[in-house]
Amino acid sequence: MYMNNAGDTHQYFMSSAFFLVALPFKFAIKMTFRKIWLLTAMMLMASAIFWTGCNTKKKKFRRLENFDNEVWIEDKNGCRGERIMLKDNLLASKYFMRGLKAEQIEEYLGKPDAQELLDRNQKYYIYYLEPGPKCDAAKVNPQALFVRFTAVGIANEFTIKPF
Repeated sequence: MYMNNAGDTHQYFMSSAFFLVALPFKFAIKMTFRKIWLLTAMMLMASAIFWTGCNTKKKKFRRLENFDNEVWIEDKNGCRGERIMLKDNLLASKYFMRGLKAEQIEEYLGKPDAQELLDRNQKYYIYYLEPGPKCDAAKVNPQALFVRFTAVGIANEFTIKPF
């Protein structure tokens, strides 16, 4: 492109995307077009990765099908015996819950009745299905749901066994 004088050239560079991308680099004017294009692509990819990785929006969760989590949460420690009736529906939805974070599991099932820490920073959340040790009519070995979390807090195993 032909420019009449130095002022036009300066104005052309000020208004172009080239100048905005190459602004932080003093050597940008001496760079070839291919290098500038590569640098622009790398900066766009880096900014896209940054903005998608730093997304702080809380994801909305779908409700578990045929599982009344309000009844589950209200039956703390399984004292009322309502959790045992939800056992089959809970087991049917365990594949959906696998891979969720600990906070997300707490949204569905409430705070755990007990926790067990394992080696390598793994842990179990324990939810009693039958009256647990804190209930008046506690069973000796109540059935409990064990949710195992990895060291990074991801649920990866759901097991029902006696406590």
